[in-house]
Amino acid sequence: MAGQENNKPNQDKAEADSEIAPSDENNDDNNICEEYEMLDSKLDELNTALDFLEQKNDDIHKKLKELLQSNIDIRQQLQNENSTSPDK
Repeated sequence: MAGQENNKPNQDKAEADSEIAPSDENNDDNNICEEYEMLDSKLDELNTALDFLEQKNDDIHKKLKELLQSNIDIRQQLQNENSTSPDK
C-alpha cells in the first residue's frame, strides 16, 4: 500500500505536467505572435524612416541640380558680358 501512495503523487505530477504543457505551448505561441508583431512594427518604423530619407535625398538632388543650372546660367552671363564689353 505504501508503494501505491508513492505512485499517486507521481501520477498527479504527470497529470499536472500534461496540463502545463499545452499552457506552455500557448504561451510560446503567444510570445511568438507578440515577437512577430513587434518585429512587424519595427519594420514599419524602418520603412517610414527610409521613405523619409529617400524623400530628403530626392529634395537635395533636385536643389543641387537647380544650383548647378543657376551656376551655368551665371557663368554664361559673365562670358557674354566679357565678350561684348569694349575693354579689350
